[in-house]
Amino acid sequence: MGSAEFYKYSSILGDMKRITLFLLLLLATTQVLKAQTPLKIISYNVYNYFESEAARKARFVTWAKAQDADVIAYQELVNISGEELKALGKSIGHPYTALAKEKGYSVGLSSKYPITEVKRIIEGMHHGFMTAKIEDLNFVVVHLSPFKHEKRRGEVALITDSLQRWAITKKILIMGDMNSLAASDSMSYNRLDRLTPMLKSDSSSNLSNASNGHLDYEIPSYLIQKGFIDTWSMKTKGFNFSYPTLVFGPVPDASKERIDYIFISSDLQKNATKPIIVKDAMTDQLSDHYPISILLVPPHS
Repeated sequence: MGSAEFYKYSSILGDMKRITLFLLLLLATTQVLKAQTPLKIISYNVYNYFESEAARKARFVTWAKAQDADVIAYQELVNISGEELKALGKSIGHPYTALAKEKGYSVGLSSKYPITEVKRIIEGMHHGFMTAKIEDLNFVVVHLSPFKHEKRRGEVALITDSLQRWAITKKILIMGDMNSLAASDSMSYNRLDRLTPMLKSDSSSNLSNASNGHLDYEIPSYLIQKGFIDTWSMKTKGFNFSYPTLVFGPVPDASKERIDYIFISSDLQKNATKPIIVKDAMTDQLSDHYPISILLVPPHS
C-alpha cells in the first residue's frame, strides 16, 4: 500500500470512528431524554361506559385526543368486550389495551406503550381489579365498592396482599374510584357539612359510607400506612372535588367529594408532578366523575 492509499484509508477509518461515536452519543442522548420525559397518566370513571351513548363516546374520543395521555385507566367499563376497548384505544392513539372482565362493571387500561404482565382478580371484589406493567411501572386499576365501608376495607386489603404475593413492591401506581374520603380533606368536609347528607343517604338507601356516625377515612389512611402516597395531597394545598360533575345539574357544596385517587409507592415520590382534577366544558358533562391526572417520569431500572 502506497502512502497515498494509506492516508486515504486512515481518513476513511477516522470518519467511520467519528460517525460511530456520533451515533453512540445520539443513542445515549435519546435514551436520557426518553427517561426524563414524563408520562401523562389519567384515571377516569367513565359513568357506565358513557351510558352507552354514541355521541358521548365520540366526545370522549375528541377530548382524549386533545389530552394526548400516555396511559388511561378506566373504571365503569360496563359490559364492554376486549375488542371494543381495543377499538376505543385505537381511536385515541392507544394501540395497547387490557380489560379486567367483559361482564358487568369492569376496569381497564389503554396505552401508547405495550401492556405486559397483566393480572386480574375478580373474586372477592365488587368490580374486580387488575395490575399491569407499562414502561416498567406497575399499574393497579381499582374500583372499590360504592356501598359498604366494610366491603371496601376487605377489598383494599386483598389488593395490597395480592401485590405482596406477586412480589410487586416498587414502582407502583394504585389508581381509580375508591368511593372513599381522605382525612387530608376532613377540614373541608366538616366546613361544608358533608356528613349530614351522607348520613341521610345511608339511612334512605341502606348504604354505609359513614362509619358509626362519622365520615369514614379508612381506605386512603390504610394505603398511606402501607407506604403509598396520595399524589393530590402531596403536591396540592386545598380541597377540590372529583365527584359529582355537572351532569346532574348544579352541585351543592355539601355533596362535593374527592373519591378518585392516584396513589404511588414512595420510590416514585420524586418522579410525580402536576396532579390535576381535569375540569373543563367536556368533563363537566361526559361522566359523573371528573378525570384525574399526573405527570410521572419513569425511574431508571
